[in-house]
Amino acid sequence: MEWSARRQFLYASGVLLVILALAGLIWYVFFYRPPSCTDGLQNQDEEAVDCGGACAALCVVPKISIVWARSVEVAPGVFHGVALVRNPLTDAGGENMTYTMRLLDAEGILIAETMGTLSLAPGEVAPIFEPNIQAGFRVPARTFVSVDAGFWKRMEHTVDPIRIGSPALDQEALRLSATLENTTALPVGRVTATALLYDEEDILVAASQTILDGIAPRASREVIFTWQQPFTKPVVRIDIVPRISR
Repeated sequence: MEWSARRQFLYASGVLLVILALAGLIWYVFFYRPPSCTDGLQNQDEEAVDCGGACAALCVVPKISIVWARSVEVAPGVFHGVALVRNPLTDAGGENMTYTMRLLDAEGILIAETMGTLSLAPGEVAPIFEPNIQAGFRVPARTFVSVDAGFWKRMEHTVDPIRIGSPALDQEALRLSATLENTTALPVGRVTATALLYDEEDILVAASQTILDGIAPRASREVIFTWQQPFTKPVVRIDIVPRISR
């Protein structure tokens, strides 16, 4: 009787082990998910949920530097709002950041407010350009820009493939032309080029923006900027900033 009971116990234990093994296999195949950077859990060596450590996403995002912000008149009562912003990190970039631009008069009263989205590559200094803001009879005295956190992740710093060549400004004709050269063996897509014109005190005098639908490999395309009314001061420096849509 003792051997019979022991045999039954061993048989039952074996069956139970098989059932547990099968259950474990089913759970592993259908329900187990290895730790990842999108599982909504703080695991691996993450510093917080799905960020830091093994994950590319940053837990603490940097503060974007607003180099300057200006409003320049392009027609009576119409202004372009322009700002230059800098990514302080050389090993991470930001995506889907929402910015707000506000134009105020000399008394600090809001004239206009516009919003848009911005992405920044590692170490990039990029313009924000809000065209044709209607101010009516009011004159913007101050321009402010704020940028929200967005999504930041580690990425490699890449060299800009667009080279600027032969800028030529005709201040009487209010026309600026230049060439944008694709220095790579691959085509680039939509290119947004922003022209920033400065006076002798390095203050923005005028700005304009134009878009090219793409540039073929090892090819160049001419880009032209024009203005409707004379510049308020002589232009002594020209900066053309091309950005490829990502």
